[in-house]
Amino acid sequence: MPEDFIFTLQLEDTSLCDDLVDYYNRNSEYKQPGVSNGGDKTSTDVIVYPNSSDPVIVSYFNFLKFCMDKYQEKYEHFKCVLAFKEPFNIQHYAPGEGFLNWHSERGMNQSHQRALVFMTYLNDVDDGGQTQFLYQEKEVQPKKGLTVLWPTDFTHTHRGVTSPTQTKMIATGWYNYLDVQASLEYLKINCDLDLEL
Repeated sequence: MPEDFIFTLQLEDTSLCDDLVDYYNRNSEYKQPGVSNGGDKTSTDVIVYPNSSDPVIVSYFNFLKFCMDKYQEKYEHFKCVLAFKEPFNIQHYAPGEGFLNWHSERGMNQSHQRALVFMTYLNDVDDGGQTQFLYQEKEVQPKKGLTVLWPTDFTHTHRGVTSPTQTKMIATGWYNYLDVQASLEYLKINCDLDLEL
């Protein structure tokens, strides 16, 4: 079977999912109706900024860095330096809601620096709720703590399936490419390299 570049990792301790749901529930400042670029999406989202110092968000970013390391271990030639440069969303889909249009993560002018998508399911859904990938002819069923990574391009066009009876919650966003200067600064700080900046 050809490689589809859709990578999954299951959290053994799903308490981080509970913490992210609690963060969503107690956050009103950044809660808003879900926004998409021309897509048919209904949800209520909490925006989370990459400079957040909330311990729950810091823990989640650390987990996402671990996921990225595992992705790069599997795809050993994918050695780009990536970082979190955009806000991510914690999304709540009530029964009947979803992101119904086929779409990729390159729908806006600013999205050219997106490299990979991350999505963590924060609860189990067994009545619909899947994420469908068009060209891979693949579906992923929501399972609490399951994190999925995939490329942002049209090759990984996808959509969400609604659940008529159950709520679905996810945390989702992007790993971004860094420009040359930012990459050098990142390597100097994080890899203790003596680089000329």
